[in-house]
Amino acid sequence: MWTENDDKIEERVRNGLGAVNSVAVNDDRIAPVPSTAAATPSISNLNVNNSKKVHIGPKFVSVTQNVQNQEVVKGRFLGLELVSPNNARTLRCSVAVFVCWAFLVASGLAIYLLYMTLLKHQTRLDIGLTESWFLRREDWQALPSYSEEFLVLPVSSVIIGHSASKYCNQKFACVEEMLSIQQDHLRRGWLDIGPNFLVGGNGLVFEGRGANILGVMVSFWNRRSITIMFIGNYVNDVPDDAQFLHVNILLKRLAELGVLTPNFIVYAQCQVQPLTVPPGRHLLRSMDKIIHWKPLNITGCLSR
Repeated sequence: MWTENDDKIEERVRNGLGAVNSVAVNDDRIAPVPSTAAATPSISNLNVNNSKKVHIGPKFVSVTQNVQNQEVVKGRFLGLELVSPNNARTLRCSVAVFVCWAFLVASGLAIYLLYMTLLKHQTRLDIGLTESWFLRREDWQALPSYSEEFLVLPVSSVIIGHSASKYCNQKFACVEEMLSIQQDHLRRGWLDIGPNFLVGGNGLVFEGRGANILGVMVSFWNRRSITIMFIGNYVNDVPDDAQFLHVNILLKRLAELGVLTPNFIVYAQCQVQPLTVPPGRHLLRSMDKIIHWKPLNITGCLSR
């Protein structure tokens, strides 16, 4: 049965106002019209030839990958800025300066370590004198030194002084005096007996610190000289010829071993330390008996 409502629906369809998917009617003779979805196309077979821009199926873009790619491009761009001609030249100069300083520091450290290693392996030099008048440290029973610093050899000067203590001309008496002098020098904080060698009466020569050990007798000269101290006070005591003879033998031996330079110079202590008494007036008057003595600045020597 056609009703008024059916007329309205038909009119709307004709005017394009809408589509009817289903119609509900009371007449059992008319069946409702079901709605149908749009058919999805399907491809069973596809042939593609000579084409590089073909994509089949859904396309997914990774946001993370794109961000990473952008950072790489940015980094490459900054890298190109860093190695521009001006910056590259500055960078090369900086690297060159750094390498030079590193080489200098490494070289200095290596030289220092080598020097310290060599110093640690140095020992007191045996000058090889076997004469009865020459006594080594063990011969006069020297106390061990508290410290040893080695000279840079050869040195070019010899300084002659005196102990200003008791004179001796016998071996036993001189050994006693040697021990007394060493103890006095230790009390002064000299770490051992002061001079390199000492000379008693009758030409007795004693090994003090030794030929290649830094002596302590004259400030500012210890590192560039061998120091020799005559035992006694030569303001009053008078030296004998055996002392000068054996000192000359000692000096020649030191020059042969390279402890002294061939053209070494001998000074009295008061010549290099003006307005002082050592080595005493009597010894000073006989300094010309010692080889290589140079009579300079003797006006500054006090006689008392």
